[in-house]
Amino acid sequence: MKKQILKLGVFVLPVVFGWGCISGSIEEEPKIESIANFKVIGKSLSFDSFESYENSIQNPESITKTPFTSLARLVSNEELNVNKRVLSDEQTFALKEYENSLILDILDEDGMVVIDGKLFYLDFVNKVALVTSNLDLRESLKDIQNGSDEVFIFSFEDDIIGLLEEGSTGTISSLSQSITENNRVNVFVGDNCDWDECRYNNNVDGDTGYEYRVEAKHVYQSSGIYFKLFSQAKHMKRQSPPIYSAEDTDITISWDYWYKSKKNSIGTRYDIGTRSKWDNVFEIQHYASSRGLEKYRLDSEFYVEVGGDHGSGIGGFTYWSFELFRISKGM
Repeated sequence: MKKQILKLGVFVLPVVFGWGCISGSIEEEPKIESIANFKVIGKSLSFDSFESYENSIQNPESITKTPFTSLARLVSNEELNVNKRVLSDEQTFALKEYENSLILDILDEDGMVVIDGKLFYLDFVNKVALVTSNLDLRESLKDIQNGSDEVFIFSFEDDIIGLLEEGSTGTISSLSQSITENNRVNVFVGDNCDWDECRYNNNVDGDTGYEYRVEAKHVYQSSGIYFKLFSQAKHMKRQSPPIYSAEDTDITISWDYWYKSKKNSIGTRYDIGTRSKWDNVFEIQHYASSRGLEKYRLDSEFYVEVGGDHGSGIGGFTYWSFELFRISKGM
């Protein structure tokens, strides 16, 4: 059984090291805008090949600055306009796990993207991806429950691009099967921990009368066509129960990771390091690619000062200092 290690005591800072036609009929001649290694056709991003998709996600700014309604922008607009909801509570909750992930910037507001002439729909509630080469199925793709000759269903855990290159026609026959698989996979093995994620949440009273909160985690995040390994810490101040707002402070993250990618050009990597930042959220991205990791392990240690400019905590607790359980796969 894994056990979370919390060390609240003297901490010496280490040296800093360094989502027919895509939209409408062909007769409508949708606007096509060439940007970097992809185009905006109708309402979706379209990448000519798997290679151009991979190249583009290695340059995230080219995607995040593209003028189209991405899933990330839809989520942001819903947060600002609480009376104009499009997403269900279930969808909003599922997408929260992928907050700030590039996959939400890649997908359009329907959760779709075109890569290599194939339409991908990512269902974050059921954690499955539906793929078809028949772009005329766009309007009905969300309602398809079972795989067919034209629609392949994969799990978010699958390395979908690699499987498609090998000629796969899907790994899941129906959404009911995917739900069973997800329930089997997502069994917690420790406090706030799973094999691919571990988190720590705690509150501390500050000496200025405020209550502060830290949320820290390290995660191997899968969405079938985008995989990410990262460590992240957030620091917040409670203005009035139960509302917390961002509060800048000093955050330090130390890491020790090893991984083997399924993408040959990336191969095996190993790194140990420490970095600091004055901010309310700090993330160290260890890996991001269209291809998943065959094996990995990640250890993270966090140092987060309580209160930032508003002072430290009472009772001598001037900071959070802790390690999270190791997350690993295939090790």
